[in-house]
Amino acid sequence: MSLNLRISRPRPRRSRSNLPWLITAIFLALGWVAWLNNWQPDDVLAFVNRQILPQVPVEIPQLKTLALKQNAPAQLPADNVRMVEERVIENPQSAAFTADLYSATGKDDIPWPNIDGRTKVEIYTVQAGDSLWGIADKFGLTIDTLRWSNPELERNPDVLSVGTELRILPVVGALHDVAAGETIEAIASRYGVTPDDITGYPPNGLFPPYDLKAGTALIIPFGQKDIKLPKPALSPGTLLAWPIVGSITTEFNPGHKALDIGAPYGSIVYAAAAGTITYAGWATDGYGFTVIVDHGNGRETWYNHLKGALLNTGAVVERGTPVGEVGSTGHSTGPHVHFELRLNGQEVNPIDYLPGPTPQ
Repeated sequence: MSLNLRISRPRPRRSRSNLPWLITAIFLALGWVAWLNNWQPDDVLAFVNRQILPQVPVEIPQLKTLALKQNAPAQLPADNVRMVEERVIENPQSAAFTADLYSATGKDDIPWPNIDGRTKVEIYTVQAGDSLWGIADKFGLTIDTLRWSNPELERNPDVLSVGTELRILPVVGALHDVAAGETIEAIASRYGVTPDDITGYPPNGLFPPYDLKAGTALIIPFGQKDIKLPKPALSPGTLLAWPIVGSITTEFNPGHKALDIGAPYGSIVYAAAAGTITYAGWATDGYGFTVIVDHGNGRETWYNHLKGALLNTGAVVERGTPVGEVGSTGHSTGPHVHFELRLNGQEVNPIDYLPGPTPQ
C-alpha cells in the first residue's frame, strides 16, 4: 500500500504597505506646522527637503518630486536671456562690462539698437576723396550724428582733412564727453532722451549710482543737439531785418553780390521781411538749397546754401518767421547763409537796407 503524501506549503501572506498611511501622516503634520508658522508653499517645500527627507528610512517618490521642484532653477525663455560669466566688475565704465555680451564671431543678435552689429565706438581715418555725406552713408549714420560725435565738425562740417580721425557710433544719436559735475539726468535732458536711454545702453557700461567720471564718452542713442542762437532783432524801422545772428564771412562785392553770414550748421534762418515764399528747393549755379521770399514792389530776398526749408512754396511769412536752416556747400568758408537782396531782378548790397553792419 502506497502512501501519497501531499505536503501543502503555506501561501505567502500579502503584505500591506504602510506607505500611504505614512505619506498621509507626513502631509497632515506638514499642514499643521505650515498653519502654525504661516508658511508659504515654497517654505513648506524647503522644510521637506531640509528636515523630512533625511529622516525618512524609505524613499517617498512624492516628497522627492516636490523637493526637486523646489530646488530646480527658474526656467527663463532661452530666446530672451543670455548668461554671462559672473564676476565682480571693478570698473563698470570699461569694455570689460560689455565684452561678454557678444560672441567672438559677432554673428549673434544684439538685444539693443545698433547698425550692422557694431558694439562700440569705432575710429575712422579720413581718406582722400572722402566727404561727410559719404562717410555717414558708409556707416549708416546721419551727418548730424557725425557732427555730434566729433566736436571739430559741429560748427564747421567742411573741416574734413585727410588723416582726421572721426568717432563712429554704433547707433544714430550723439556722443557726449562728460564734464566734471554732470549728471545723467542733465545730460539726458540736453539731448532730449530719458536717463534710462543712456544708463540702459550696454556699450555705456553704467551701473548705479552712476557716478560719472569727467572725460568719459557716453553714447546717447537717438539723442539730438539743438543749435540755439539768439533770434535776430526784428528792427521794424528798417526795410530788412537780419536773417540770422552770425559773422559776415564774405562781403558784397562785384564778384560776390551777396552777404555770406557764417553760423553753426543747422542754425535757424529767419525771413528778413514779410512776404510769400515763391521757391523752396535746390537751385543751380552753386546756390544749393534755396528759399526765395517775394516782398512785393519788385523786392526779393534769397537765402542760399541751406540745409533745408522749414516751409513750402506758397507759404506767407512775417518778418522773423523761420524759413530754413544753415547748411554747407563744401567751401572753405564753412557753414553760412548766402543772403541776397534783389530789386527788380538786380542784386544790390543788403547792408544798405539792414540795421547796421553787424548781424544782430
